[in-house]
Amino acid sequence: MNTRLTVNDTAFASATRLEPDRLQAQRDAFLADTTAVALLEAMPGAAMILNRHRQVLLANQQLRETLDPADADRVVGMRPGELLQCVRASERPGGCGTTHACSQCGAVGAILECLSTRKRSTHECRIRTSGRMGVGAMDLRVHASWLPIRDQEYVVVAVEDISGEKRRAVLERTFFHDLLNTCAGLQGLAEMLASEQPDLETETSLKQDLTRLSSLAVEQIQSQRQLLAAEQGALGVQVGRVDVAELIASQVSLLRHHPVGQGRHVELENVRKGTLHTDPSLLGRVLTNLLKNALEATPDGGTVSVSAELDSDDLTVSVHNEGVIPQPVQLQIFQRSFSTKGGEGRGVGTYSVKLLTERYLKGDVQFVSNDRLGTLFVIVIPDLARVEHRLAA
Repeated sequence: MNTRLTVNDTAFASATRLEPDRLQAQRDAFLADTTAVALLEAMPGAAMILNRHRQVLLANQQLRETLDPADADRVVGMRPGELLQCVRASERPGGCGTTHACSQCGAVGAILECLSTRKRSTHECRIRTSGRMGVGAMDLRVHASWLPIRDQEYVVVAVEDISGEKRRAVLERTFFHDLLNTCAGLQGLAEMLASEQPDLETETSLKQDLTRLSSLAVEQIQSQRQLLAAEQGALGVQVGRVDVAELIASQVSLLRHHPVGQGRHVELENVRKGTLHTDPSLLGRVLTNLLKNALEATPDGGTVSVSAELDSDDLTVSVHNEGVIPQPVQLQIFQRSFSTKGGEGRGVGTYSVKLLTERYLKGDVQFVSNDRLGTLFVIVIPDLARVEHRLAA
C-alpha cells in the first residue's frame, strides 16, 4: 500500500504528502497521547502539529477560532500557508512551500530548519493573504519545535501575530521620521522669513518653498491615513473623470521638491492625453509610490522615465529606472514591512501600490527587473465607469 503521494512540481521544499489513510494514522497516534493534546490546547496562542511533510495533523482551539469556517473542518492534511490563506499557496500544484518565493518565507524556513536539526527554530514571516484571514498582509513570528512521541516525529508550530508591532514600527521609522523632516524644513523656512528680512525676490522664493513643504506634509499624513483605511477595508472609492497627463505631471512636480527627487530627474515619455473614470486620489497615491521607489533606486544624476497609454478601457502606466533588484528582494517585493532599502520597519511603498491598485482600483501591477532592462513597474487601471456598466449589464 502506498503511504506517500508524490508531487514533483516544486521550486523549493518537497511537495510530497501522505495518503489520507497514513495521514489519519499519524493523527490518531498523536491524539492517543492525551498529555500532548492537552499541552497543545493549553498553549496561549495559535498552534498546530505537523508531520515531516509539513502537513497539519491538529490545530488548537486558538488557531481554529481564527480560521475561515470552511477551513476549520478540513485542516488535516493542509500546510500552514494553505491554512492561513497565503496567496502563494495556490500558485503551484504542490501548494505551500513549493514556489520560488517560499524560499524567502520565514514560516517554511523555521519548519525545515527544525526538521533538519531537531532543534527549536524561530523566524519572522511576511505573507499576503486572501479571504477572511486578513486584509492583504500578515506579519508573523513562527516558532517550530521538534516533538518525538514513541516512534513518531512531530513538529509543534506556534504562530504569533506581530502585525501590530510591525505597523507601529512603520509609523515610527517611516511616517514620523519623514513628517518630522518635513516639519523641520517648515520651521527653518519660517525662522528665515521672521529674522532675516529678505529682499522681495528671496521672500517670494521662501514663501513658495513654504507652500510646497506644507503640501508635502499634508500629502504624507493623507498617505498614511489612506493606507490604514485600505487595510481595514474602510477606504471609499470616489470615482471621477481624471485627466491622465495632468495627474502624472502633478505627481512628478510634487516629487521634484521631495528629498528623493533632489539631484535626480523624471522624464515623461509618450504620456498620452485623455481621461479615465477612476479615483484620482488613489491613483495619485499609486503613482507617487511608484515614482518614489524608482527615484530612491536611482543614483544622483540618474533618470526615471514614465510612459502612459490610454485606450477605451484601460490606462497603462510604466515607470522605469536603470537599477536592478536582487532576486531575493524580487520574491518579497510586495510584502508589507519588507524594504529594499534595509532597516526593519520600513517599506510599505510597493505593498501599498499593490493593495490600492488591485483591491480598490480593480487593476493589476507587475514588474520585471534584470541586467538587460533595469527595473520596470507596470500598472494597468481599468475605467471604473465601464467596469460598473459591464457588471450592471
